[in-house]
This record gives sequence, C-alpha cells and structure tokens, in this order.
Amino acid sequence: MTEQNTAITPYENYKKIVNYANSPEVMDIFAQVLGREAPHYVQSAIMAVKMNERLMECTPRSIFNAALRAATLRLSCDPSLGHAFLVPYKNKGIAEASFQPGWKGIQHMALRTGKYDYINVSDLWNGEEVEEDRITGDIHIVGEPKHPKVSIGLIASFRLLAGLKKSIYMSNEELEAHGAKYSKSYSRSDSIWKTNKRVAYHKTIVLKLLRNYGYISPLEASILSEDEQSEISDLNMPKIEDVTIIEKPKLSKAEINRSLGLDDDEEIIDGKFVDDIPEFVVQPESEVVVEQVKSNGNKWARPMPPEVLKEALQIKSAKANPATDKQINLTRVLLLEHFADREDERHQAQEYLTGHKSFKDIEPEMISAILDWMKPEKATDGSGAYVLGKDAKVELTMVARKFMEDLGQQTLAI
Repeated sequence: MTEQNTAITPYENYKKIVNYANSPEVMDIFAQVLGREAPHYVQSAIMAVKMNERLMECTPRSIFNAALRAATLRLSCDPSLGHAFLVPYKNKGIAEASFQPGWKGIQHMALRTGKYDYINVSDLWNGEEVEEDRITGDIHIVGEPKHPKVSIGLIASFRLLAGLKKSIYMSNEELEAHGAKYSKSYSRSDSIWKTNKRVAYHKTIVLKLLRNYGYISPLEASILSEDEQSEISDLNMPKIEDVTIIEKPKLSKAEINRSLGLDDDEEIIDGKFVDDIPEFVVQPESEVVVEQVKSNGNKWARPMPPEVLKEALQIKSAKANPATDKQINLTRVLLLEHFADREDERHQAQEYLTGHKSFKDIEPEMISAILDWMKPEKATDGSGAYVLGKDAKVELTMVARKFMEDLGQQTLAI
C-alpha cells in the first residue's frame, strides 16, 4: 500500500484515513504530545475530513502531520470551533493537507497565556472614521454608520491584565495589500483571500496586533505563519504501510437488539418497526410524498437541503404520535452510531433540526418524525445491525456542511 491515492475514491480513502488515525502508532504519537486528550484531537481531525470531500482525497499521513501541528498548539481541528483548519492542496500532483490556524485559534492561544483582560475585533462601518491620540496611541471612532451598513475596515484591540492596552485599525485596502505582499497563495483563485476575505482579514489584523504589540508564547509564535498555505515540517508521523490496522468487532444480532431495548425475538422489518411506522409524508397543503424525484419540481424531494428538512420534520412532528420507548432507543442509537465520537457535531445537528442540543430534551412526537425520516435499514455486511437510510445520511452531511459555511470552513477547503 502506498500514499499515492489518485485512483482511490474519496470514501474509500476516508476509511483508510480513519483506520490510520485509530492505529496504535498514530495514537501513541498524539498521546506523547497531548496525553489523555489525544483521542479528542484525533477525532476532531476525522470530523474535519468527514465534512470535506477534498480532504478525503488527501494522504492520511499529511492529514495527521497537519493535525499534530495543530495539536502542538493545543488547537482543535473541529470545524465548529474555528480554531484550526486542515486545508487540502496539491503537492506535485498528490492531494495533501496542510495546517492553517484560524483567527479564533490565534486569539485563543493569546488568551490562555493568562495575560489578557480582553482581545476584540470589530468592524468600522461606512460613515465612521478613526482618530488616534498621537500621545497615548488610543483609537476613537467618530461619526455614525450609514445605512445600509458596509464594513470598510477592522479594528483590533487588547488590554493586558498588567494595564497595557493597544488598538490598531486597518482599512480593507490595507488588509488586501498586506495579503498581496505576504501570502504566497494570495493570487490563487482558491485562496481564502479570494473565497473568504472576511476570515483572511480577521486573521491578518489579529496576527499583526499580537505580534507587534501583544504577547504569545515564543514557541507558539514561531510555529504560526502569515501564509495560510505554509509548508509543514515532518513531525515523524508513520507511513501508512507502517501502521497496524485494528478492525472493530461486530456485535451479534442479539447484542444489537439489546442495545436497542428490543427482546431477542423482535426486529425491525424493512426499515420500520412491526407496528408499522407510517411513511415520511409532509402535508403543507396537500399530502406530498417526500421521496418524489426532484425533476418533478417538488420542494420535499429527497435529499432535502437543511432548511427544507427542518421544516418537513416540524410539519411531520405536529401530526405524529409520541414515540414509544423502543422507537426512542432506536433513534438515539442510530444518531450515536452515525456520529460516533463526534458529539459536538451530533449536538449541533440535533439543535438545528429540533431546537434541542440534548437528545433527552427532544419531544417524543419529534422523535417519531425523525425515525420516520431516517428510514433505518439492515446493514449490508450481514451483521444484523441497522443503519440510516441513504437519503438520511446525505441530508445529515448537508446539515454538517451548513455549519462549515456559517463558520467559513467550506470556503477554507481549497
């Protein structure tokens, strides 16, 4: 087996990435740096890969070299936090991943030194101007924003607990000029300077403020780079052929049934309980079957985008019967199994779709609607386990990507 992956489909390579991550050799390296926190950091990298098909194409070794670099800075790769990102790029024709700190991660690194009272970044709006006191260096905003408000620059500020405070202002033009001068990938069409200027602007001004006037641990400051595509050093991650792949044991049918709260002689038939869960149907005006093809122009055709799925579940739950204990157990297990150790991602998806982060707070009627939407089916591996229907899997991935877009992560996926 080699790291050349040009002929491997993204999903097949994703499985190799997960197996590589869970190998004793990789876990041992992360444990040397992070101790007991190692599994959390490894899982945050796996989550980032799962949410980005371009990362699925990258070599496992490069992904976890980049993740380990983030780990040495105690920055999670969990996209929901925005502390650090794994960015795919081409290295001599091979897809690899590089480490990129987010501006929130840089701010987090500074705050955890314990020396800051606050660090803040805010917009300067059209109609406003900044005035600087030439004696104290303090910045003041004068004027009133015009409507509609348009950001014309950023102000970054901090105050140390010792009393020192500093603010700097950079106009959008100055931020752009800074990127053109210092970022090696500035002119690339897939650079964040082209795809997500706001993220690039925030990172630029926070770095300039803290490097010139603030305090970051010297070791951490030496690792940070102006360039979002900086080269990564070899952190001695093993080659993929040198790791030990450990297969997870499969549960017996009886064990699966017990985990679902079912008796040994009970089972799910064709994705439904024997008491016949109704088909997933929404009725905004007239009864519409969700599975109709999109070519019919049907809003409810699957797979549905996140906002439509949320609306469909709300409509369905308003007319659904409360879920039984067995249905609740099955729904809980399916969600836990789908998201595995990615609890933050599961909580975010639950909150977006139901309004509740915790599963125990979701109304029984909504759980009925969710289970009906999931359409669980028997796994094809012969284990007797049940998994989400293919449409539900796609739709949960789309929900996860919505979080990426909100955080600017999708546009960072070069």
